[in-house]
Amino acid sequence: MRLAVFTDVHGNIQALHAVLADIETRGADILWCGGDLVGYGANPGDVIETVQQRGIPTVMGNYDDAIGFFRIVCGCDYPDEAAMNRGLRSVHWTKQHTTDRQKAYLRSLPYRLYREIEGHRVVLTHGSPASLTEYLFAHKDDSVFAKHLEATGADVLICGHTHKPYHKLIGGKHVINAGSAGKPKHGNPKATYVLIDITADGVTSEVVEVPYDYESAARAIEATDLPHEFAALLREGKG
Repeated sequence: MRLAVFTDVHGNIQALHAVLADIETRGADILWCGGDLVGYGANPGDVIETVQQRGIPTVMGNYDDAIGFFRIVCGCDYPDEAAMNRGLRSVHWTKQHTTDRQKAYLRSLPYRLYREIEGHRVVLTHGSPASLTEYLFAHKDDSVFAKHLEATGADVLICGHTHKPYHKLIGGKHVINAGSAGKPKHGNPKATYVLIDITADGVTSEVVEVPYDYESAARAIEATDLPHEFAALLREGKG
């Protein structure tokens, strides 16, 4: 079975269309989304509509929670006050540019998805199984991953939120981060998602980098009153 997972679209409809087209070309038996449909990008409503209309199973991200429940902040870990202020502006703007129906959809998203695939228990969450806002960076101590694997009973734990993809093997079990489709931080502007091949004998994954018209996405941000720094970060692939 092949599972495709994308996450952290963040209002980037151009990247979402490119990722979905690439997945369709490569083929997948199952398609999941790891949340954070909105925030930072210029087309949050279009992203929500696309994911909802296609019936893609999706978990709630911290930004989805913030917009859906009208929170003041998204729970992001900002490096400095200037970044925090830009984030607050983004939350406010995204609330204004999503409908009540779209917010209701965000509120309806589950915190986790589970599925047994070829004898493996596969779990998808946004940040970590314990919190929407916990960053499971690849450099975290193995004991942190082991704790979450044990708590969920997962053989394969898939997450996002860090915007940096990886695949770690912890005690014979797998932790996979799908990176970011719409706000990558891995050093180039290509969108990322993961293809995970699951058989009775094992689990392998591929991080797929998808070229897309990031210049169009950046210009769309600049055409709004969102902070233009978000456009520059898209062009650089630095989130």
